[in-house]
Amino acid sequence: MSLYSEPESNVTSLGATQDQAIAWFARLQDSKATQRDRIEFTEWLAANPNHQAAYDKVVQLWQAPAFNTALGHYAAIPLPLPALRKWYPQRWAAAACVVLMTGWVLMAAGLIERWQADLVTGTGEQRREVLADGSTLILNTDSVVKLDYAGDRRGVTLLSGEAYFEVQPDKARPFIVTTAQGTVRVVGTRFTVKTGDVTQVDVESGIVICTSQQGESRQLTAGQHTDIANQSVAAISQIDTSRTFAWLKGRLIFQDQPLVEVIAELDRYHPGAIVITNAKLGQTRITGNYKRKDTAAIVRSLAEIAGARVINLSPYLTVLKS
Repeated sequence: MSLYSEPESNVTSLGATQDQAIAWFARLQDSKATQRDRIEFTEWLAANPNHQAAYDKVVQLWQAPAFNTALGHYAAIPLPLPALRKWYPQRWAAAACVVLMTGWVLMAAGLIERWQADLVTGTGEQRREVLADGSTLILNTDSVVKLDYAGDRRGVTLLSGEAYFEVQPDKARPFIVTTAQGTVRVVGTRFTVKTGDVTQVDVESGIVICTSQQGESRQLTAGQHTDIANQSVAAISQIDTSRTFAWLKGRLIFQDQPLVEVIAELDRYHPGAIVITNAKLGQTRITGNYKRKDTAAIVRSLAEIAGARVINLSPYLTVLKS
C-alpha cells in the first residue's frame, strides 16, 4: 500500500490523515530518506487539501516547547504502532512516530498546558525578563524555564534550550541554574547555559561553579567553557566570547566549521527542518557572520558557498543537495 493512499477504514485513534502526516514527518527526517520518498511526499500533499494542514500541525507540535516539556513526564510510555513500524523499519523513524503520537495524545487530553513552564520561547523567538532579585534572563530560541524563587532560594531550572544570565550579586543567596545533568552556581556574573546531551556553560564575566549530579565540580572564569554530564564536568576550554555570545546581538558567527554543524545551529532558529543529503556536503567548511532572523537567506548563502542546491519541499522542509 502506498503511504499516501487512504486506508480501508477512516476510523483510527488520531484520524487517518493525521496518522499519515506523522508518518511522513518521521520518514523525511530519517537519514535514509531518498529522493523518491520526497517525490511521493509531494504527491501525498497534492492528493488532498487537508494533507498540508495535517502536516503543518505535526510540525507545529514537534516544535512546541511545552510538548518537549510534557514528554519528559511520559518518556516511558510504550505505544503499540505496528502499522507505522511496518511502513518504517528504520529505528529513528519509528521512534519519531512514537514521540509524535504520544505528544498528540497528550495535546488532545490538555496535559501539555498543565506542565507549561514559567517562561517559554518558540522557534526563532527570544525573550528578556527581569527576575525578582533584579537579575536579567534572556531566553534564546525554543527554550523552557521554570523559576525557583522561594525563601532563601533564587535561580531557575532550564528544562530545555539556552539562556543568558546577568546575575545581581548576593553572597547570602547564590543564584543556581539547574539542568538535567547538574547545577551552575554563581553569586554575580554573566554567562550562558545550554541544554542537550550535556549542559554547556560559557562565561562572559565573573566566576561560576559547575557541578554534575555525581558531585564533580569545576570553577570557570571569564572566557571559559565546560560541559556538564551526569557523572562528570569536562576539562575547561577557552572560547571566543564575541562568537559565543553573538546571538544576543542577533547574529550567528561561524569560524571554519563543517556545514553539518552550522545547519544544526541554524535549525534551532528556522521554522522547520533543514536536511543535508550527503555526508561529503556536510563536511564543507564554513566561515561567516549572519543576521539571525532571516534564516532562509542564510540557507541560500550557505548553499552558494557549498555549491549546493536549495530544494523547498514544503514550508517546513528544506533540503540542501549537491
